[in-house]
Amino acid sequence: MEKYIQVVKWATHLRTGLLGLLALMAGTIISGCTSTASSTAIEELSEIRVGYIPDINGAAPLVIGEHKQFFKQAGIQVTPTKFLSGPPEFQAMAAGKIDIAYIGPGATFLAAQGKGKIIAVASLSKGDKLLATKSSGIQKWEDLKGKTVGVPKGTSGEMILNLGLEKAGLKPSDVNIVNLDVAGAVSSFIANKVDAVAIWSPYTTEIERQVGKDNIITIGSNEQFFPEYVFPASWVVNPTFLEEKPELVEKFVQAWIAANDYKLKNIEETIQLTAHFTQVPEDSLRSQLKDIEWIESSKIAAYLQDGTAKKWYENLQQLFVKSEKLKEVVPAEQFVVSDLFHKAFKTPAN
Repeated sequence: MEKYIQVVKWATHLRTGLLGLLALMAGTIISGCTSTASSTAIEELSEIRVGYIPDINGAAPLVIGEHKQFFKQAGIQVTPTKFLSGPPEFQAMAAGKIDIAYIGPGATFLAAQGKGKIIAVASLSKGDKLLATKSSGIQKWEDLKGKTVGVPKGTSGEMILNLGLEKAGLKPSDVNIVNLDVAGAVSSFIANKVDAVAIWSPYTTEIERQVGKDNIITIGSNEQFFPEYVFPASWVVNPTFLEEKPELVEKFVQAWIAANDYKLKNIEETIQLTAHFTQVPEDSLRSQLKDIEWIESSKIAAYLQDGTAKKWYENLQQLFVKSEKLKEVVPAEQFVVSDLFHKAFKTPAN
């Protein structure tokens, strides 16, 4: 129970920084340290404000990093803020409200625009899907013509939708695309207000739970477009924060690497702790694992060094150019900070 108490208390950072500070102190006391030592340690920690998404991919490293004290060992204190998709996180970074964030592949174009620097590859995604209601009569991508599709624009949902339309020889103008936030896209589909929705895990699982698998047709997903396209989720940093405090970013990546490898070796513990923090049921988090490919840190370092990861990001840009989110493909070196990850990998937090 003690390990859960520490994580649950840490979650109060989402409400106020003061409560979060008290939670960290309480967690230190529980672990057997004196209150005096806790106060001293807190004073020495440097705060990093981090945006996360409440799923197994976007929250787990923060939960593990806190629970196993990887952040503390690196000399930092993480203050988390919840988001439901990538574009609002970039807006928060631009406003100076957060320093680092987790994003899905669909928001990568914003990093390519110079609004963020990629500091780690979180995973490879297979969870983006186009779901249609059975009553819509949609059976394949071509059937989307003239239909109404709900999608949060600027996300991996829109990315998959555009890929499917291209595959079918359709243009976005051939479809009635409705820009909805994540909650709106899910609720509109459940209420049968749209014919289809382009969304990702875990929201696809929630739709299946509420509507029933027998009432849904899965038109396509990321896997249809492998191996030409690979879909990396990432951790990005505010460029200004990176320029002003590169040593803190490196410390975050050091702790993230430790948490990343720990979660790969302790899947069930990771699910339990993440469920307590996000308040998402364990079964839902567990079901998300089939839609993502986690990568051990040594391989991430290699992919960033040998150009493999840069190729992933440059290929994704081709999609964004086609959808007019980017004017042209820019070299991945301009927004992927591979040397920082490699340096952090050689200097582990623990």
